Amino acid sequence: MNFSIFGLGNVGSKVFNILKNKKKILTFSKKNRFNCLVKFNQKKYEKLFQKKNLFIELIGSIDVVIEILLNCLKYNNNFISANKDLISKYSFFLNFLFKKKNKKIYYEASVCGSLPIINLLDNFYSKEIFFYFFGILNGTCNYILTNIKKKSFLKLINLSIKKGIAEKAYEKDIYGFDTIYKFSILISKINHNFICYNIIFLESLFNLTNFIRKIFFEKKYLSFYLNINNYIFLNVSLFLTKNILLKKSTNSYNLILLNCKNSKKTILMSLGAGGIPTASSVVYNFYQFFNKKTFLKSNCFKNNKIINKNFFCLNYLIKIKFNYNIFYFLNIFKIKFIKFFYIKYTLIKTKKIFYKKILFLLYFLKNDKFFIYKIL
Repeated sequence: MNFSIFGLGNVGSKVFNILKNKKKILTFSKKNRFNCLVKFNQKKYEKLFQKKNLFIELIGSIDVVIEILLNCLKYNNNFISANKDLISKYSFFLNFLFKKKNKKIYYEASVCGSLPIINLLDNFYSKEIFFYFFGILNGTCNYILTNIKKKSFLKLINLSIKKGIAEKAYEKDIYGFDTIYKFSILISKINHNFICYNIIFLESLFNLTNFIRKIFFEKKYLSFYLNINNYIFLNVSLFLTKNILLKKSTNSYNLILLNCKNSKKTILMSLGAGGIPTASSVVYNFYQFFNKKTFLKSNCFKNNKIINKNFFCLNYLIKIKFNYNIFYFLNIFKIKFIKFFYIKYTLIKTKKIFYKKILFLLYFLKNDKFFIYKIL
């Protein structure tokens, strides 16, 4: 079977590099695309769909994608997409049409980068009743808000484009359309009904005031779903918070917190923006299509070497009685350290070192009264 990737941008190029069988992959971008108006290329374009290929669409615009989708359905092909705009608007019709043809459509990459939330909602949480759901669904907005105190708004946008966190057409991210598309896909899965993005209340990040930039609270762009006796509240807006979980989800990280009837609270956190995180979920859908299951090959590892726990390479804190020979042996064993003196005892904080070296050190000192603590 051949595979074709439509769009070789930030995500498409990463997907192409990750996949192994590159001889079977056909790529289409602005430089090497087929022009359907030319007769010779039109025949090639039609033959391409007749071969029953797997199509990976990473273009972004709906106008071009609809033509590819219709041809996929016409010739019974499977489809993988990362187009959140397309799926949020037409997910009901797409699922219906692909089921009718006994084919599959995958769109894990359209929501939260490397976080497999759609797979969890389809399988693990398929029969759950959700009380509330909130999370950071846009990695670009989260990156801007975490660094807004240090740099200006425009500088952060340019930095995010250079790092590959944001697209060149960044308007959808800042105005909140990107987040609202993702949120509508997730709510449709949670509620088991198609919910259009027009219903959701939206507040954009554009033109933040100086007061909000310099305020003490952490600023997070959250999507919030609350269900109280079948009355549903939907909101995508800027929140000021002191929550520890939300504070730790910095830069381009996405965070989702679910509260269900049976499984109770669940926290999910992963990278949500950038080429490689999004490409990882596309590749996951690619291998999911083949349904390959892994089994245990042998009783024990053959190629991999298991290291004993005494050889762990970590940071250590050693408390020991003061002795001048300590520094002599530290230099012999090449143990990098930061010295702290406290009355009769010495506190030695080492940089990452093997545990065996520290045991040798303590053996040469021949001191019974010592304490070792591992630091992560």
